[in-house]
Amino acid sequence: MKNFLLTGRPGSGKSTVIGSTVELLRERGVRVGGVVCPEVREGGVRVGFRIRELMTGEEGMLARVGWGGPRVGKYGVDLEVLDRLGGGGIRRAVREAQVVVIDEIGPMEVLSASFREAVLEALSSPLPVLAAIHLRMEGGFIGEVKRRRDVRLLEVNPSNFQRLPVELAEEILRWMGR
Repeated sequence: MKNFLLTGRPGSGKSTVIGSTVELLRERGVRVGGVVCPEVREGGVRVGFRIRELMTGEEGMLARVGWGGPRVGKYGVDLEVLDRLGGGGIRRAVREAQVVVIDEIGPMEVLSASFREAVLEALSSPLPVLAAIHLRMEGGFIGEVKRRRDVRLLEVNPSNFQRLPVELAEEILRWMGR
């Protein structure tokens, strides 16, 4: 199976595992593309999320406390940035990369039809996909993605957090024939 979906509780290390796996793959000369959504903290408090396109390095503010527009919890989401960098970044990775990274497929990100379509395009492509996906959601788009026959769902926890990047990088490289 070429589609690896990491799930786990908030703070379990999904993004860290993805980041470490990306580093290991890049060290082996693999072109990695896609998107990551790091937290934005002020005074130690999370106030939002950025979105960064891995191939171009372009960044934008995805969501912030107190913004208008579509809301997920206390965060307002910028759909234009999400469409352009999220959907666009995943599509660029499918065209130009060897591995697609999506961190993450969550309630904020699936507000964008462009993002959802790009996720399905990546999962159905011949390329390996490494993504984080929301733990508790089982319905809607997130549930559909989790139930696909071509995905392997892995829960990140304290017992596997350290070894997962090496195991994932090795499996992805094997899938690529390297």
